[in-house]
Amino acid sequence: MVTASRSERGLLEPVIKRIEKHPKLTCSLLEIKPDWGMSFIFDCVSIWLDREKPDIVLIPCDRKEQVPVALVCLSKNVPIAHFYSGSSIGGNIQDEIYGTIIALCSHIHLCHDEGAAQILKKIGIEDWRIKVVGSTAFDDVVLDYSLVPDEPFDLVLINPDTVSKERTERDIEEALGRLWRRSVIIGPNEDENREIILKKIEEFIRKGKVVCDFYESVSRGQFLALLKKCEHFITNSSSAFYEAPYFSTPCILVGERNKFRKVPPKIVTGASDRIVEILANIEINEKLLRKRLLL
Repeated sequence: MVTASRSERGLLEPVIKRIEKHPKLTCSLLEIKPDWGMSFIFDCVSIWLDREKPDIVLIPCDRKEQVPVALVCLSKNVPIAHFYSGSSIGGNIQDEIYGTIIALCSHIHLCHDEGAAQILKKIGIEDWRIKVVGSTAFDDVVLDYSLVPDEPFDLVLINPDTVSKERTERDIEEALGRLWRRSVIIGPNEDENREIILKKIEEFIRKGKVVCDFYESVSRGQFLALLKKCEHFITNSSSAFYEAPYFSTPCILVGERNKFRKVPPKIVTGASDRIVEILANIEINEKLLRKRLLL
């Protein structure tokens, strides 16, 4: 299993817990860093695969750091289970490309909904490889209200635009410009240009026009509690499409980062159990490894 960001780790945590308790499964976790170069990640993963000799590697989501992970696994004939497969195709253009590359390298596709499964079929993935399992976003989560203000507030989470520094600056300026009441601001993810966002947040808080609580990072339980209780979620994060609808939280979308994503018609929880069951019973054979596209 390979993770590269806080969001991935949060989504995978309930899967990891179940694997550790399963009589047939063991888990080896490799954490890579977003600021590592692609060739360095390739080399690290290659060494890790040679040492651990996993039967299958679980790769989450669509981050660019996972592209060399998928490529080295494919080159070494190590099967890949792609977690949240198909979810970014048709969304953010950069994530769409990365997610498609990972999906094309993968052997089993763990989809959060039927829409993602249909997208994978359209790009030629064989039906039998696609498993609709739902979301792990709410599995085992205990909401932590310790950071929730005792008055109405807005929640802000702006991540860097993956294409443009200028767009990143405009996004955070637009988001902060919408604040007029008590607000909670969560720091950006690890993508390039995050320092632009942090600088703008620091300048905004220093001016003191709006009462703000700033947290560079929060636990998943704290984030979901804030998301549930806020008046508005001002963001360019995919959380607006997967977590916020679960609580019926009104969202104000900013920028281009996830402009074309779609809210799933139904959020199905409990995916962790289904994923572990699939991993425990998968047959590693030539049929699984010999991929073909139905085009």
